[in-house]
Amino acid sequence: MNKYSVEIKWAFIFGVAYLIWMLLEKSLGYHSIKAVQEPIFNLLFTLISFVIYFLALKEKKTKIYQNEMEWKHGFASGIVLSFFTTIITTTVVFITFSLISPTFFENAIELADNKELAQINFNLPVFVKNNIFDKLSFGVVFTALISFMIKSK
Repeated sequence: MNKYSVEIKWAFIFGVAYLIWMLLEKSLGYHSIKAVQEPIFNLLFTLISFVIYFLALKEKKTKIYQNEMEWKHGFASGIVLSFFTTIITTTVVFITFSLISPTFFENAIELADNKELAQINFNLPVFVKNNIFDKLSFGVVFTALISFMIKSK
């Protein structure tokens, strides 16, 4: 069995969940008439992220560590998971705003009160950079907390 098979599996689950979330955002109008509110709505995905991280680390504890996992093992596993989810979700962000909702940034800028500020914040490079920062930072925080919650020793 691959050393990181659990993390890779859950990173792909995370990626699929994030893609579904993006499709939900689009269907609810957060890529068109509510585009400027999308970053705030997207924060709700943080709850789903936490659950996915919890399930991933719980599986790692059960299947790899036979229910005897120290905090440092959970933390290390979560860091690897964070790395993989960051790569996959960055791809999802690129696909979403290039193929699924190619007019998102135009819509957000058009709807914004401050067009100059919107042009700075609503573009693909900024969204990719923010995704990388968010997924890594939330991943580290979630990992530390969940590893503490489920540690055996």
